[in-house]
Amino acid sequence: MSHEAVIRLATDADVDELVAMWAQYMRAHSLNPAYRRLRGDALDKRRRVFEQRIAEATGAVFVIEDEDGGLDGMIVCFVEENEPYFEPVRYVRIQAPFVRREARRRGYLNRLLQKTFEWAAEWEIDEVRLYTGADNLVANAVADELGFEAIEVVRRRPMRDEPKVHWED
Repeated sequence: MSHEAVIRLATDADVDELVAMWAQYMRAHSLNPAYRRLRGDALDKRRRVFEQRIAEATGAVFVIEDEDGGLDGMIVCFVEENEPYFEPVRYVRIQAPFVRREARRRGYLNRLLQKTFEWAAEWEIDEVRLYTGADNLVANAVADELGFEAIEVVRRRPMRDEPKVHWED
């Protein structure tokens, strides 16, 4: 694969591949307490979220398309309202930045983030927020390198035993 991959907005035709990449993302982070509790209909629900983000004006899904037309990566972003007592009034939330393992170390994540920053600027947004798992040391180190600062840590405490999710390969 060449480094000449194209970044573009996702379309409805990409949804199947986006869902497959999201499933890879979930598998890769299956030890994270939040991600190991996927519901049986999680892929169908995520499909609808991708369709919504592609269709709405205040959301975007950017993808890295390789020379063969397949997708090597994705990033989801959307405008979100802040709590009414904090500035800024709204910000762009970044979710599910993902580059397939075989396409990594080509600068694709940086290119996806840059496209997201440009998109946020078009919306006259002054802040972007990147959500990473607390246990994802690599993602957190990359976020630090890219100038993101941690602003909160979300903790959970289950009130009863939880079943383990096992992914089928």
